[in-house]
Amino acid sequence: MIDARASKIEDPVAKLRFLKNTEKRVGQVETVLGRPQYWWLRNKKFWLALGCLLMIPTLSLFRSSAPPISVSDGAMNLVAGRGSKPFREGPLEKVWLIDSKNGVETWSNGLHIETRFSTTNRPRDYFAWNRNQPTSSLVQLADKQAAGIVFHTTESTLEELEEQKMRRLKLLGESLLQYVSKEKAYHYVIDRFGRVFRIVKETDAANHAGKSTWADDKWAYIGLNDSFLAVSFETQTRPGDEAPIISQAQIDSGRTLTRMLRSRYNIPAANCVTHAQVSINPSNFQIGYHTDWAGNFPFEAMGLPDNYLQPLASLNLFGFNYDGTFFAATGARMWKGVVSSEDLLREQARENSISVAQLRTQLRNHYRRLSALLPENNRSSGGNPNSNSSTAQEVNP
Repeated sequence: MIDARASKIEDPVAKLRFLKNTEKRVGQVETVLGRPQYWWLRNKKFWLALGCLLMIPTLSLFRSSAPPISVSDGAMNLVAGRGSKPFREGPLEKVWLIDSKNGVETWSNGLHIETRFSTTNRPRDYFAWNRNQPTSSLVQLADKQAAGIVFHTTESTLEELEEQKMRRLKLLGESLLQYVSKEKAYHYVIDRFGRVFRIVKETDAANHAGKSTWADDKWAYIGLNDSFLAVSFETQTRPGDEAPIISQAQIDSGRTLTRMLRSRYNIPAANCVTHAQVSINPSNFQIGYHTDWAGNFPFEAMGLPDNYLQPLASLNLFGFNYDGTFFAATGARMWKGVVSSEDLLREQARENSISVAQLRTQLRNHYRRLSALLPENNRSSGGNPNSNSSTAQEVNP
C-alpha cells in the first residue's frame, strides 16, 4: 500500500515527505510491538491460554493463520539502522606502516598496498568556507592533510568473477590501473580480487571529484579534488537500491583501507561519502552530475554510519536542486538526505521571512562568489593570493 500510494505522488519532494512520515509511523509501530519480534510469539502465558482455549496440539496452524504484520521492502529500507546497532564513533584505531618492500606496503591492521602504479600530481592545497561564520569568505587551510574520503566506482568493463576467466579479469584490471595512473584519477583503487593499489600519493590532489561540495560541522568544501581522498572500487554503477557488483574481498579491503586513512588523517566518519552525494553541475545548479554509489554503498560494511542520511551541502548551503533523472538513479536511502536538506531550507526561509525560491537564489549567489575565488577560477589575478601563508588566511573578493 505504501509503495502504491507513493507512486501516485508526482512531486518528488511531496513523495519524499510522504515516505519520511511513513517511516515515522513504522518506527512507532515497531516501538510498541518490538521489532521485528512480536510479543505474542515469545509470551508463554499467551500460548498456554490459547492452547487451552482452542485445544490445538501444535502451534503451526496458528503461525500460518496469523502472520506478522508485513511492510514492503521499499518502505522498510527507509527505516534508519533497521537490523543494526546505532553507530557510535569512538576513538580511531591506531594504524601504522610495518614494512615496505618489493612494491608492497604492509600496515598494522592487515592492510597491504601495492605501489607499482603509484604516481604524483600537484601538491594538495585547498580552500574552505567557515559555515559558522556566514559572512566570511574562503579560507586557505594551512593544514594540507585530507579532510575526508570520496568513494567512487571505476565504471570500467567487468567480467564474471570466476576462476576460468582469470586471464580476462587480470587483463581488464591491469588496463584499468594503467589508465587511472595516467589520468591521476584516484588515490586508491581496489580491484575485483580485493587488492589495494595506490595511484596518486596522499599528499597530492587527484582528479576524482570534479565540481563538488560537502560540509562538516565547521567547514564547507568546494571542489573536493584537493580536500578529499579518492577510493575507487573496480565495479560499475547500479541504479537505485540494486545490489552492487562488489566482491567480499573488495569489502574487506575497503574496510581496512578506510580504517587506515581515517586513523592517519583523523578523518571523521561523517566526511566519508560517495561521489553521488558530492557531485554537482554549476551550469544548471543540479546535483548528481555523477551518480556512482547513488544508493547502494555498503557504509556499514566499511565500519561507517549510513551517511546517506546526511543533508547534502549542495542543497541546503548552496541552493542547488535536482530533477527526475537524479531520482531515477538514486535509492531510497539517499532520498532521506534530500528530504533533510529540504527541511533545513524551509526552516531557514521561515527564519528569514522569505520564500524557499528566494533563499535558493541567495545561496546560489553565495556559491558563485565563493567559487569565483578558487585559484583555478582566478588565474587572471595571479593565482593563489595566499601561497606564502603559514596560517589560515581569508581570501577576500
